[in-house]
Amino acid sequence: MKLYYTPNSPYARICRITAIEGGLGDRLELDWVGLRTPDSPVISISPLGRVPLLEDGDLVLSEARHICAYLDEKSGKRTVARYGDWHAVAAEAQSLAFLDVVTVWSRETRRQEEDRSKFMLDVADIQVRRGLAHLNKTVTVPEGAPPISFDALCLVAGIGMMEFYELVPDWRETYPTLAAWSDAYDTVESIATSKPSQDALRPLTR
Repeated sequence: MKLYYTPNSPYARICRITAIEGGLGDRLELDWVGLRTPDSPVISISPLGRVPLLEDGDLVLSEARHICAYLDEKSGKRTVARYGDWHAVAAEAQSLAFLDVVTVWSRETRRQEEDRSKFMLDVADIQVRRGLAHLNKTVTVPEGAPPISFDALCLVAGIGMMEFYELVPDWRETYPTLAAWSDAYDTVESIATSKPSQDALRPLTR
């Protein structure tokens, strides 16, 4: 199996953690590809050129949730909520929405100042803070080893992006329960070692 990815992609991070925690780390080849470049090797197998993208034989699979469900099937573990367990699916969707908004915000801040949309920045700020307040009231700090799920990893990845780009500098003081939850997950090696880094940061182009 090959995963086309960029190291700072939160969606690829979720897939990488899922593979490692499912015992598939040695079976997953990682191919760091450029984004928005006409020579990206991804385009020949997926015309939109989006990552993460999983290739396994003649199967080309995009979208983090689908990739993680496929990895679950390979590992025999379940991290993705089963359709039919609608409360779990709903929680998963809300966590993914939080990650999506953080991603939109971080991308907007990376643009040249004259290209940034104040409207988008303001809306994302409001949405993320609303999400943080909700999560601070609803998450349960795990006792012992934190359970690995797609739901939890969406929050892990969203918080990781938020911290890396310093979008909400006071979030730990303002949302202490969520901060404790995040700290518990940071004890997992695959989570601690896959955080965004300056070394992997590349300029955002149109």
